[in-house]
Parts: sequence; structure tokens; C-alpha cells
Amino acid sequence: MKAILHMQKAAIFLLLFMSIIWAQAQTAQGTGYGQTKDAAIEQAKRDAVEVGLGAFISSETVVTATTFNDNIYSKAQGFVKTFKVVSESQGPDGLWEVTIAAEVTQMLDQVMQDEAALQTLLNAMNRPRIIFMIREENLIDNTPTDFAETKLLSMFYEKGFDVVDRQLVQALKGEPDYEQALAGNVSAAAKIASMLGAEVIVIGTAKISSGGKVYNMVSGQADLNGKIVRSDTGEILAVVPSAHGKKPHISASTAGVNAVNDAADKLGTDIIRQLIQKWSTQQSNFIKVFIVLKNADFMSYMTFESFLKAQTVSGIRNAYAKSLNDGVAEFEVEFEGKAQDLAMGLSRTSPDGLNFRVTGLSGNRLTAEIVQ
Repeated sequence: MKAILHMQKAAIFLLLFMSIIWAQAQTAQGTGYGQTKDAAIEQAKRDAVEVGLGAFISSETVVTATTFNDNIYSKAQGFVKTFKVVSESQGPDGLWEVTIAAEVTQMLDQVMQDEAALQTLLNAMNRPRIIFMIREENLIDNTPTDFAETKLLSMFYEKGFDVVDRQLVQALKGEPDYEQALAGNVSAAAKIASMLGAEVIVIGTAKISSGGKVYNMVSGQADLNGKIVRSDTGEILAVVPSAHGKKPHISASTAGVNAVNDAADKLGTDIIRQLIQKWSTQQSNFIKVFIVLKNADFMSYMTFESFLKAQTVSGIRNAYAKSLNDGVAEFEVEFEGKAQDLAMGLSRTSPDGLNFRVTGLSGNRLTAEIVQ
């Protein structure tokens, strides 16, 4: 009996030990190919995550009136903390082959706490610029304040995010979309962000109030909510429905400031965590790119969709036709790489009988037009 218990304890210890080892960062090699060196590196990162941490199989069945597709994908789960290029070469056909050695991990906290890892991720996402628009209501001082926005901006700046100066945002107060954006209108917020050249916007509300007195101390209360949206595609990247702060102080005003800073710290930490999770997953798998095609009719709309779905351009995982209105067609593409890599691939090929050219690129949004 003792021997059996001994063996059980040993097995449990071994299992725990292996779990700890698995949770730690690992080094893995990955190889990628692409029309550009940058595209090859991005593919090599995804390969390194799959090699080091494995992947699971994802199946997606798409049924339309005329087609039935059963798509089976490999999906990686993990993060690239750091990497270095081991070898690189460019073939006679212009195709790049790059091999990297990468430190990969499944632990989100390791990326949250590692400045170099976060910078690697931000670089992979093309360092999106961020603006903040928080409508704050201060029921203690009954005056306009912006403590929550100031705290959030400071948090993101200290983490190494590229933030847009608040004064540039404030300068747009007279614009028609400004008040709507503050009220939480995503479309209006996207327009404001676009005016400032920002790809990401944080919008939300903050309310500061008093919870009454406790032993001659005023209980400051604060409630915040927020969400992050990509201005170029309208994609919601993170949502925090509520964050509560509570701090006592002899001064009611100070209690309110401390409470809203506490709530903003919780909100910012949660948003950053969700952002890292979202972007790391995209880096290891695919991003969503929106294509706007001008001068289109119904036949060219269908032809272009078939062209995208045929995956003639390397890196396209799937494509969806979204709309056709007044000669303007919109498509959503799941792409393994960066938007500029997709633009490069599209510029080098076209479907039979349809000529087009890429005319614009902003974040994850491409603009193209059909030429006669």
C-alpha cells in the first residue's frame, strides 16, 4: 500500500514538474516564405509557435446557395516573446526564405510583464497609434474633469504603446463627430481617429461620485467602462463593461481622484491584456483585412471574390464578399501576414479578364479599383 502511495505521489510530482516546464518559455525554430523578407519573417513566427507549442485543428463549414466548403485549418495558440533571424535567402524568383530562432510561450502574463516581448508584438502589428476619448462625469466637484483619460494615456505610454497627444484630440472639439464619438458612437470615433492618423481608439465613460462618510473619511467611488476599436475596419478589439474603484480620503475631491485612478488602472490593465491576447493570436494565425474595390459591377464582384477564395495570393486563408453598392464592393480577407504583404501580392497578380490596381493602404484596409 505504501509503495502504491509512493508511486502516486511520484506521478503527481512528475506531472506538476512537467506542467511547470511546459508553461515556461521555450525556444523553437521556424521557417517562413514570402514575397518580401518581412512577410517571410511573419510566417516564420507562426511556424515557430506551432513547432514550439503545437496547434489544434479548426474546422469551418461554409454553405451558400451554390457552394459547400469544409475548410480545415491549423490554429496555433501562443506568443512570440523575442526572435532573431538565423538565416535568410532570396531565390531567383524573388521569393524569400527566412529561418528564425524564437522564444515562445503560452503564458499571457509573460508577455504582459516583458517589455521586449510587448515591443516585438507591437512591431508585428505595425505599431498602431492610439487615441483616447473618455466622457467623464464628476459628481463630487461638479466640474469637467479628465482624470480617467489621463491615467489611461499614462498607462499605455509607459507600456510602450504609440499614443496620440491629447491636445491634438482636444483641438477637434468643434468637429461634428467629436460629441458623437464621446457619446460612444463607433463610426464617429473612427472618423476622429482617422483625422489624427490613428488606427486604434479607446472610447468609454467615467463617473465619479461620493459613497458617503466613514469615520470622518469620504468614500470616493468611480465606475468606468471602455472598448477599443480599429478605426480602419471597425473591428472591436477589447471590451471592458465595468471597472469599479473605491478609495477613502479626508478630502472628497481627493477621494474621487484616487477612486477614478484605481478604476482606470483596472480598466487599462484589462484592456491591455485583451489587446495582447487578440494581437498575439492574430500574429500566430491571421489578421482581418478589408478590401474596398471601386468601379465594380456584379460580375466583377463575383469574379474578384472567386479570385480571393482561390488563394492565388500566398497567405490568404479565406475571403468573404460583404457588399456591393453603387459600384463599390467590399471584401473581408483572413490573411496570414501584414496588410502590406497582401497589397504586394495583389499588385503582382490578377484574375483572368479583370484588371485592377491597388490605390490605397491604411492600417488593415486596402483600396483598389478596376481599370479598363
